Amino acid sequence: MSTENPAPHGAKLQEYLQAWGASVSRVLQEVAGAPHTWEELSSEATRALLGSLAGNSLALQFEATQHLSGHHGFLVSQKDAVRLAQLLLAEPEDGSSAVSDDHRDALGELFRQFAGAAASALKGLAGGEVSFKWSGLAPFSGQPAVRAGMQWSSPGLPPLAVITELGSDLAAALSPAPPPAAPALELPGPTPAPAPLARTRDAKLELLMDVELDVTLRFGERQMPLHDVLDLSAGSVVELTQYVRDPVELLVGNKVIARGEVVVVDGNYGLRVTQIISPMERIESLRT
Repeated sequence: MSTENPAPHGAKLQEYLQAWGASVSRVLQEVAGAPHTWEELSSEATRALLGSLAGNSLALQFEATQHLSGHHGFLVSQKDAVRLAQLLLAEPEDGSSAVSDDHRDALGELFRQFAGAAASALKGLAGGEVSFKWSGLAPFSGQPAVRAGMQWSSPGLPPLAVITELGSDLAAALSPAPPPAAPALELPGPTPAPAPLARTRDAKLELLMDVELDVTLRFGERQMPLHDVLDLSAGSVVELTQYVRDPVELLVGNKVIARGEVVVVDGNYGLRVTQIISPMERIESLRT
């Protein structure tokens, strides 16, 4: 990463941006089949890029959840949006093409892959699991607390530059306030005994917590007579009961416990959970 006159950030926020930059580079390399390097733009270059995107950009929004919380958005020029969509769709690059609905869908899918890779890379920084929920192609709600310019380059290709925008809640979590001043010293008094910790789980259930379970992703299903199964061969198409845009189901012991979207993380398939039943409902479904 180039650090030539980057915009000033705190250490945690800088690490957050680096995780996103490296994750996007990795996904672009997998999709394009060519290495990509990234750099954070200086404050001056970021302002110039922001001016060039006025009235000529698409906005994409995510909501950080779990161990990070807040809004995270991106601004990308319409020309670069078409380039990225054509890259994912394996279409010849044509910078003069207008942004179509297919391009918007492909752009959203590619950024969801970026977000999935970034979420995996941010576990250490956040102290636990992180998710980025796709909010769609829409302008940033309110005024961003942080704007940073980011640019990716690859030999023989024009650079890709975007503006990343963070909401005040997410920026505050990544730029914590300094600890308050220590209070005046007081003479110690008797220390009350700590209250006993409340039991959060049933003791019998605790015995099962380390039991391994088979987890399955289900894209759909189909009942077929035996003669149709025996007629299957290479190239046969089996139509499922589920539509392409329907959420994928996550099953444990043939019981649906969650639904979500398929993503690619470091070359592996994954599931971004968008709907989940409560822990007690999950336990009850496994008992039946």
